Amino acid sequence: MRNLINTRHIIIMLAVMVIASCSKQKKAESAGIYEYHETEGFNRADSIIDKLSDLRDYNWMLRATDSLYERGELSKPKYIFYSTVTLNLLNQQLTSLKLYYQLDTLDLREVKTQTDIESYVYSYNNYVRMLCDMRRYDRALREANKADKRLKSIGYTTFTEHHDIAQIVGESQLHMGQEDSAAINFQRSLAGIHKRLAHHHNPLDLRECQKTMNAIAKCYIHKEMFNKVSPWIKIQDSLYTMARNYPEPDSVYLDEMQAEINYTKALLAIKQGKKKEAEQAYSLYKQTNTAKLLYNIVNDNEYLMWSERYAEAAHNFELLDEFLLTNGYKCDLENIGRYMIPKYRANMLAGRRDSAIHTADVIADYYNRALVDQKINDANLLTMVYDTEGKERQIAEKEAELSHQRLLAVGVITILVVIFFYFYAITRSKAYKKLDDTNKQLKLANQRAEESNRIKSKFIKQISHEVRTPLNVLSGFTQVLANKDIEIDSNELQLISQKIVENSERITSLVDKMLDLSLINSDADVECNDAITPAYIAEQAIELSGINKARHLVLEVQEEREAETTKIHTNQNAAVKALAMLLDNAMKFTHPLAFKGAVPSNKARVTIIISMTPREVTFTVEDTGIGIPAYQAENIFTEFVQLDEYTDGTGIGLSIARSLAQHMRGNVELDTSYIGGARFIMTLPL
Repeated sequence: MRNLINTRHIIIMLAVMVIASCSKQKKAESAGIYEYHETEGFNRADSIIDKLSDLRDYNWMLRATDSLYERGELSKPKYIFYSTVTLNLLNQQLTSLKLYYQLDTLDLREVKTQTDIESYVYSYNNYVRMLCDMRRYDRALREANKADKRLKSIGYTTFTEHHDIAQIVGESQLHMGQEDSAAINFQRSLAGIHKRLAHHHNPLDLRECQKTMNAIAKCYIHKEMFNKVSPWIKIQDSLYTMARNYPEPDSVYLDEMQAEINYTKALLAIKQGKKKEAEQAYSLYKQTNTAKLLYNIVNDNEYLMWSERYAEAAHNFELLDEFLLTNGYKCDLENIGRYMIPKYRANMLAGRRDSAIHTADVIADYYNRALVDQKINDANLLTMVYDTEGKERQIAEKEAELSHQRLLAVGVITILVVIFFYFYAITRSKAYKKLDDTNKQLKLANQRAEESNRIKSKFIKQISHEVRTPLNVLSGFTQVLANKDIEIDSNELQLISQKIVENSERITSLVDKMLDLSLINSDADVECNDAITPAYIAEQAIELSGINKARHLVLEVQEEREAETTKIHTNQNAAVKALAMLLDNAMKFTHPLAFKGAVPSNKARVTIIISMTPREVTFTVEDTGIGIPAYQAENIFTEFVQLDEYTDGTGIGLSIARSLAQHMRGNVELDTSYIGGARFIMTLPL
């Protein structure tokens, strides 16, 4: 995670905004317009937390926040705001994430003071920032749009115009390939800075604005769009000059600004091959006090790796354990990828074989524990895994209801026999028929319960296999590296390193697929606001699935001319994922190993056909694989179903593909008339 905003600074900004933006309040219930009341809204509870923040005892501050909220002295928006900021400073992001979910439960029409509105705004600001840092860019965009709509409903129209929020939205769009939209939001961020500095330009304001501009510059550097970086660095230079010329300059902020600006200049120069300029900028960065902080010593190894100073990077990574312990970081999947794997690469490239072997061994051990923690802490994944148990409970309730109906029927028949014996002969056949229908329903319910239990057991077993396979590879390579009797040349070491990264990505890909399925099962909306061509969707899906790198098949793309020029309105991420899963399915079942009988002598073929009508676009994925029986045409789209239990996979790919398409008002179907293999047809509306 990036450095979170200091609690003291946020509280000060909040109080300043309350006092500076006081205006008359007029609440028009019919129009739903909210105007702020002429009151601070800053009470005794806020003052207590303000004073506690000076002590920087965040555990104490968290307990005080809980106590004040339970006593009714803190509103719900303030409670969420203070708690999440404190939890983030304590590096308890998972707990903080659960509190952010409660933002949706707030009724903004009942919010009375500006401090409550600002608490809501800053909470959502930090929430979206956290999602962006976790690389959940699509979700960050959805949450930002959701907050913007809710705030506009009460007359607050500047949420997405705030320079920090606009930068986060732009960063998420840039990582999702929406370069034009990202550029618009980056300019909106710059406009937000001009608006802020027109009213407030103290050292804190200048520092916060410079951080936003630096984030944009580094986004473009990491996306290798170097021609767009310089203007954002020049803006930072101007902000630094303003901060230095301030009547009472803040030496700490000046040092931080100088460090960030020069480090970004060094990154840009080294990526452009300007080594002399890069070294000059990096030298200026190293002269700052900020560069000497443990956080920056560990995180700023990016420059050393890019400039091939592997020994220095490996030396800095010796402080990684102390850094993780000091900041309370857990070795979850994200931090393993962010810190442990770069440490391994630095030691390997620096020739520190023993350190590299030890790091690889630690990575293998941490991955196993991180996966266990991931299962425990990820509520969406747990909901999906235990969803079958919920279905079993529903079936049990149905069985109880049916049993009650049967007993009631028997009781009615008994009463009729005693009281109305004369009508017994007439009603007997009907009663027995009803009992027979009830018994059939009970048998059917029992069969469903058994099938549900079988599917759950099979799914858990399959998931265990999918996770255990790459873990075994990681463990095996670690043992090879740890064996001093085995001589390994540089090429073999590079191959082993590549395999470790590949299997790590395989585990991460599996977790992402599980989260996709959990999102679909939650009936979340898929917004179709992206204007892209069908040809671009196919291109991205081919890249994502990796089918163009498969050696056992020939890939062919057939598309109409309109597919390259006509743009459709859809959700780029969902459309690409759905088509990529169909390609992945074709690649898997055209492989020679998928054939249990004769192995094909020639290469298999997969064809993508893109056609368009005035109302929709059709993606046809046609392969020469083992095919699918017509009677299984719908069953294959059921979650966790695999026609061949001995084939690798989880049985959820086709289910996710169809669900994603249907969430975009399209569909995925199997063409049963095709007998040369399998043919899937995905349609999306224009």
